[in-house]
Amino acid sequence: MSENNVGSFIVISKKYTENGENIRWNSAGETSLQSGKRVRMAGKQEGVTFHKNDPVNLNTATPVKVLKVTGPNSVVNQNTYEFEATAFSEQVPDNQLMLVRWAYSFDGGKTIEPFKTGTTHAEKGIAYKQVTVQGNKVDKEVSVYAYFRKPDPNVKATSKVIYLPLIVDAYRVPGLNEDGSDIANDMAYGNGQPRKPVYSAGELASYKTNYLDPGFDIGRDGKFANAGNGSKGIYSEKQTLETGALMRFSNATSTNSSLFEQFRTMVNLMARGDLNDNIHSMIDKFERNEGGTYENAKLTAAVQENPSTVRFCTGIEDEMADRIKKAGGELTTMEDKKIYYGSEAGYTRNHPYGHPSFPYGRDYNIVKGLTIAINDVWCYKVTLTAFKITGNNYKAKYEVQLWDHFGLDLPDMQKFYSYGAGFRAWFLLQHMRGYKPFLTKVRFEKEFTGNITEGAQERKNKRK
Repeated sequence: MSENNVGSFIVISKKYTENGENIRWNSAGETSLQSGKRVRMAGKQEGVTFHKNDPVNLNTATPVKVLKVTGPNSVVNQNTYEFEATAFSEQVPDNQLMLVRWAYSFDGGKTIEPFKTGTTHAEKGIAYKQVTVQGNKVDKEVSVYAYFRKPDPNVKATSKVIYLPLIVDAYRVPGLNEDGSDIANDMAYGNGQPRKPVYSAGELASYKTNYLDPGFDIGRDGKFANAGNGSKGIYSEKQTLETGALMRFSNATSTNSSLFEQFRTMVNLMARGDLNDNIHSMIDKFERNEGGTYENAKLTAAVQENPSTVRFCTGIEDEMADRIKKAGGELTTMEDKKIYYGSEAGYTRNHPYGHPSFPYGRDYNIVKGLTIAINDVWCYKVTLTAFKITGNNYKAKYEVQLWDHFGLDLPDMQKFYSYGAGFRAWFLLQHMRGYKPFLTKVRFEKEFTGNITEGAQERKNKRK
């Protein structure tokens, strides 16, 4: 814990004026007024009075005590908050409330550490103290004490300590299928010889836990991005070739190199400018047969600017604002570490903001290159990374991770895709020639501001 102390304040000017109904200067040390000519004070109604700041008499006969301390129900680590001493065993004037001392404890009162200085300010019979919370990510709560002579273990304000980052929402897990029970169909690859399950229950449980906290790590979780060796086939040769005569023709007449040539010819018609370079980089990675993860700054910029992503972020911000409003400006209900699994239809009933998608029929995605690079985001994770509140207003920063699979599955071939030589080439290379799909990652940060009295509906009304 630290104190929100201020340093030196120096005003240098030819003329300096302060106007206010009630101006108060408090100093723990000497206060000096110096003038080259004259110091003038005028009190129109009651004149100018001077009072000696006598300390509270803390002898045995008059033991003044603090009876009540209040503060927030929760505090965000590294943020500054104000605690109040609001009740005393006898009436104490404001100037003497400046003598109230303060202390804190992270272990329920076993160890109580005093602050180096006392009250920040006093007004109308209340002593205030501003403190900056500095927990160590192990401490669950902090207690703040106010006192004149020594802390009373029972006179305190206790707040839950919240550490950032906090997971706000998580939809599915990269590399896994809809219910998280095995590999995603479009991440599978092989030579027409299926094997299921691909992952054991123990592997899946560990991976899903790590994905939430501390997050995906290629060194630890690489197998789920196809960074390792071995086959992960889920479709038989018969299933693959039964998709149509064109698929059988492509398989029978094409070498691996000619299939990659067909793949590249197709994407030249579906991506322009920077994203043309991006899709060729993705195909190059696919041809190297290395699996793993893929990130590209130009792809990230295009995704972030897309109207679908903008709508998604607006919805996420409304959701966070709603949680803040319901908790009275605190973050006690912000975290949601439950991963949603299941169909998209069921997901959107509880998550009206949906998730970013870039289908060919919307926002010119097909010619911009987003459809072929990502099309429909498979999963995401949103994390609150910073939060500062001043009065009723706050500023929040959050991170968005979007994940997709650079691969195809059988349902893709049952659509019109099977009529395109490039799509057939892609599917055959993956499921008959053993080339590995990989995880595509898009990560970016955003900030938004709000007021603790405004939730989702109030924010929507302002945008109308």
